Amino acid sequence: MRYTNINNEVKNMRIGDKGQGAMEYLMTYGWAILVVMIVGVVLWQLGVFGGAGGGVNRGTGFTTIKPFDRSIQYLAAGDNLTATFTNAAGTPVTITDVTISGDCDDDTAPNTFSDLTLAGGDTTTFTCDYAAGKDAGDTFVVTVDIEYTESVAGRTITHTDSGRLTGTVE
Repeated sequence: MRYTNINNEVKNMRIGDKGQGAMEYLMTYGWAILVVMIVGVVLWQLGVFGGAGGGVNRGTGFTTIKPFDRSIQYLAAGDNLTATFTNAAGTPVTITDVTISGDCDDDTAPNTFSDLTLAGGDTTTFTCDYAAGKDAGDTFVVTVDIEYTESVAGRTITHTDSGRLTGTVE
């Protein structure tokens, strides 16, 4: 294929020239495209595009006493919410108080979860028997505040671990 350039010189165009142009374009704008894709994935994982729920039930915001994401289950049939929490501190902690708000109205659930000592790595299951009466497919958001004590260097320190359990009712 022949073409004329700016100086009216006739040159032969090689197929490799087109490939070089495409590679230059990708190298120039590829980094920007990659950054936009990464930001999009991060926002998607944070739940910005999917509202409160989504396909996967999650526990977010917890630092020391954490729920296993796969254990969070809100059943419409039994109208209850269950989640298994683990002590990720590595040292024994004693849960002293639990406050629940959102789509879980159970006043008795915190009492069964309180005054419980967990060694590092131990787990316990939290159950809310009086959930908000949602139908399968609805989204749920439950805020959980866990107050606990931890013994560090001979001193007892009180902490509060707060987070949200979100997902879709099954």
